[in-house]
Amino acid sequence: MKKLLISTFFIFCFLLPIHSQTEGSTSNSNYGITFSFPWVNYYNYVDYYKNQSKKTFGFSGLGFSGYYKNKLNKISVNFSVTDDLSSPIAAINFSKKDFKTSIGCTYFEILFHKPIYENVNFVGGGNIINYNFRITSTINSVASYKKSDQTLGLSIGVEYRFNKYYSVAGMYRPTLASFETDGKYRHVINFEFRIDLDFKKKKTISADSIPPL
Repeated sequence: MKKLLISTFFIFCFLLPIHSQTEGSTSNSNYGITFSFPWVNYYNYVDYYKNQSKKTFGFSGLGFSGYYKNKLNKISVNFSVTDDLSSPIAAINFSKKDFKTSIGCTYFEILFHKPIYENVNFVGGGNIINYNFRITSTINSVASYKKSDQTLGLSIGVEYRFNKYYSVAGMYRPTLASFETDGKYRHVINFEFRIDLDFKKKKTISADSIPPL
C-alpha cells in the first residue's frame, strides 16, 4: 500500500498544471552541470550487526549532475555520495570508540524538475542506491567489514530556487525493490544545497512570435 501511494503521488505531481506559461515568445535552452551538497541525511537502513532495521541522522554529502533545461522544465542525471558523520562541519570525528557502525549511500538517478508555483519546483524520478553499512572495530573479537545493499526506488522532492544559480531541496528516496531477500524497507531523506552552472545556451523562437510580412 505504501508503494502504491508513493507512485500515485509521483504521477499526480507531474500532472499538475504549470503555474505560468508564456506563448509565442523566445525561449532559452541550456545545458549545464550542478554541484549538490546533501549535507543533512536521514537513513532508514539495516544494521547488520544487530540484524534489524535502524534509523539515524548524519551529515556530509557531495553530488554532481549534468542537466538540460528550457524555460519551463529541466531534466538532470545525478550521482551523489552521502555519509552519516556526527558533525555538520564534517571535519574531524573526535570520538575514540573501539567499535562503531555507520551508514552511507551512493546513488545514481534521473530527475525531472517541473515548476508548480513561482520559484518552487516539484522534482521526481527514479534511482539506484547502494546502502553501505560499515563496522569499524579495533576489538579482536569483532572484525571490521562492509556490507552493501542495492535497491531501486523513486526520488521525490521539492526544490526552491533563489535565482538561476542557487537552490535548496528536500528529497525523499524510498525503496520500491531490493536485490536483498530480507524484505526490509529502506530510504534516505536529504536536505541539500545546489549550484547550477550553465555552459551552453540555445535560443529558439516560436512561430507565433514572428511578425507577419
